[in-house]
Amino acid sequence: MAKHIEKAPLEYSMCTGCVSCEMVCSMVHEGYVSPQTKRLFFKAGPVKTMLHEIYTCQQCDDHPCYEACPKKDEAMCIDENGIVYVNEKNCIGCGKCAKACKFTPSRIHVVKSKDKEERKAKKCDLCRTRPEGPACVQWCPFMCLAVSDRLPWEERQETDQS
Repeated sequence: MAKHIEKAPLEYSMCTGCVSCEMVCSMVHEGYVSPQTKRLFFKAGPVKTMLHEIYTCQQCDDHPCYEACPKKDEAMCIDENGIVYVNEKNCIGCGKCAKACKFTPSRIHVVKSKDKEERKAKKCDLCRTRPEGPACVQWCPFMCLAVSDRLPWEERQETDQS
């Protein structure tokens, strides 16, 4: 299984919904904070439970997003460490990668805009160019996130039920 970001189990840490992860993600990749440019997704849980979800690219071994991209190796790329990332200069914002994602909700966000230059796919690339690793993991004030190479939670659940 490829490395990906995973939420820590509840017995170790509890997400409060502060969205620091979203903000630092946007800041590191874009240089400013905007919900449109984040590469991970926060979903609030039931009120007062703090059972929040965080969704990020799971860096699947079969890379359906990469295979679906009409500009494969130009826009949707795989680096020497096997990390799938978007080269936004070449991305046409068609959304085929987001539709191909096998997770629900899709772990790829396509920025909607009338301006074709602004329409780009955004997905977690584990901050691959950052020596310190993923910014969201480093900056979460409650240590809710970690880099993992275990099966994604959804797939572990399916395996456990078989």
